[in-house]
Amino acid sequence: MSKGLLAQAEEQFSAGRFDAVADLCGELIGADSDCHQAYYLLGRTCLALGRSDEALEMISRALEINPSAAPYHTELGNLLATTGDFERAAGSYFEAISLAPNFIDPHVNLGAVLQILGRFEECAIVYEKSIQLAPDAATLHYNLAMVRQSLGDLDTAIAEYRTASELEPEWPELHRSLGNALLLAEDPEEAVECFRKAIGLASDEPGIHVDLARALLSLGDANGALATCDAYMISHPYYGPLVAARALILNEIGHEEQAQRLLGLETLVQTVGSIPPATFGDIDTFNAALIKEAEPFLSDVSLTKALQLDELQDTDLFFFRPGPAASVLIQWIEQAVKEYIIRLPTDLSHPLVANLPKRWRLVGRVGQFGALAKQMACSRSAGWLSGIYVAGAFEGCLSFGTPPPDWLCKSVLASRMVAPKAGEMVLFPSYLYHRVVPGNGDKGLIYCAFDVVEQE
Repeated sequence: MSKGLLAQAEEQFSAGRFDAVADLCGELIGADSDCHQAYYLLGRTCLALGRSDEALEMISRALEINPSAAPYHTELGNLLATTGDFERAAGSYFEAISLAPNFIDPHVNLGAVLQILGRFEECAIVYEKSIQLAPDAATLHYNLAMVRQSLGDLDTAIAEYRTASELEPEWPELHRSLGNALLLAEDPEEAVECFRKAIGLASDEPGIHVDLARALLSLGDANGALATCDAYMISHPYYGPLVAARALILNEIGHEEQAQRLLGLETLVQTVGSIPPATFGDIDTFNAALIKEAEPFLSDVSLTKALQLDELQDTDLFFFRPGPAASVLIQWIEQAVKEYIIRLPTDLSHPLVANLPKRWRLVGRVGQFGALAKQMACSRSAGWLSGIYVAGAFEGCLSFGTPPPDWLCKSVLASRMVAPKAGEMVLFPSYLYHRVVPGNGDKGLIYCAFDVVEQE
């Protein structure tokens, strides 16, 4: 009977009929309180429904009864990973692998969490084992390539990208990643070929057009790079990294004045004075209250994380459900943006003016840079206008205009350094390359960063 009920429960789970799964598993447990299969299936059901606490309880119970079941450890790892507990997730996957060395799932999932944790040496070993178990899985070769590239082993990375692209020739991201690795290996000619293949498969992906322009510029074909930008911007006039790329290329071919007009370093980068603290007494008291509200959301931003800042985080609860101080800050930001728009020039040929959103909203995030943290220069892809509010003392500055080092430009593009004080806000076009430059002191940067985006 129990085998029949269990088979029914598994069938209902596969069909997504979770109420039926719960009923059948309840019947199984009623007949046998040590039915670990039922607890395991209930845990998976709770996880599918987003009930993490219940899922943890059920899967933990299944493991108490049958601790030697590798799939149970794997599922526990999956649950822990979904809640952001990557260290414990890795431990669960390691346990699953020790119990079932040829079970592919924990190897793949372990590789993913080790990659997130930045444990690249271990991650590479795990992916290599995964490839032994599933040699035709293009994703595994791709993942190993990324890890080897992170470790500076470009030759192996390129070889793995090639293998992956042979297995999945219609996967544009593979050709793009191979192209970027070839650029690092100083082979821009083949990189151009890879980017063109990627564009042929995903012509609407703007980032590939940026990569192609960068590769053409590396080849010395500045006019071709400019044409690449202009062709895509006909239909996508305000994709930030392309606007930034265009300024770099214009400067490279001797049109410095046009490049500087596009960047607007002296006119479009604006510092706004301290917020009127209203009910908070003074700016220091306000910032102290703001930092206290931000504490649950603060994290040190390393180079790796800085490279990921291009992802808009409009679910950040600090902005999504703000406290009293954050609410005051958001109101001030909104007012500062309105005043910035009023001050804009009337030149409709400038992309910032021409692409002013008819309706806009704010997305934002809070964080902190350590005193010695480094950030790669980045350009925001989805914003129209961006900004940063300094909530704590900072001895460094913000750099605008200087591109990341993978742009191999012969001409020097003008840049601007801004050193905002605590209680000040800096507004700038989202397309501008920007980064935090640490100071010599021991004071890091506590910030509220935000983007103005089109309201759909």
